[in-house]
Amino acid sequence: MTSSARQTILSRLRERTSQPASQPPDFRVMNTRRWSLEDGIERFIAQQASVHGDVQRVHEPDLATAVLSRLHQAGAHRVLIAPSQGLRDALVTRAQNIDFQGYDQKVEAWQSELFHQTDAAITSCHAGLADTGSLVVIPSPEEPRLMTLAPPLHIAILPVSRLFSSWYQLITEEDWTGPMPTNTLLISGPSKTADIEQTLVYGAHGPKALTVFLVDGI
Repeated sequence: MTSSARQTILSRLRERTSQPASQPPDFRVMNTRRWSLEDGIERFIAQQASVHGDVQRVHEPDLATAVLSRLHQAGAHRVLIAPSQGLRDALVTRAQNIDFQGYDQKVEAWQSELFHQTDAAITSCHAGLADTGSLVVIPSPEEPRLMTLAPPLHIAILPVSRLFSSWYQLITEEDWTGPMPTNTLLISGPSKTADIEQTLVYGAHGPKALTVFLVDGI
């Protein structure tokens, strides 16, 4: 860089006026995206349906029956479910022809079995988002991420009390300004891709079907 060019650059930097102070973010538009419980449920169901997701609203006493009906409809014989899942005992007692197993080993030890011989997985949900019809799932050692990705049918249990209007409402009401989960999943319908000729295809890279049981009473 020549001396004159250097001087020109330095002169321009000195002549620059100070930048205006940045304005605090305005989240008023997010606060207006609030629905009543029933309107939120209606929107959640519609948004899931728009991406081929299936939502069934049930009361807690009827949950086991509804889940078994869905498993039988899918022809499921081997199902993943966490040992701590409150629904597990009722399912095991009432469906002895289905093999209910926990995810209790490293994927390397049973990768083929997980991907080729497991028909469904039942998981809990941290929350649901009405505006996008999304599930918020926080994986754990008992319910790792692959439970929502590998089996062809994903059954999600979502209490009605955990339905929020939006992601913004969830993170503000639960104060996510502190330590956050290391892996939070947002799931909207079964897997899909538009990689090939920009044509949307469902069930390409993960579950071919998603059924959400929206449960009153838990």
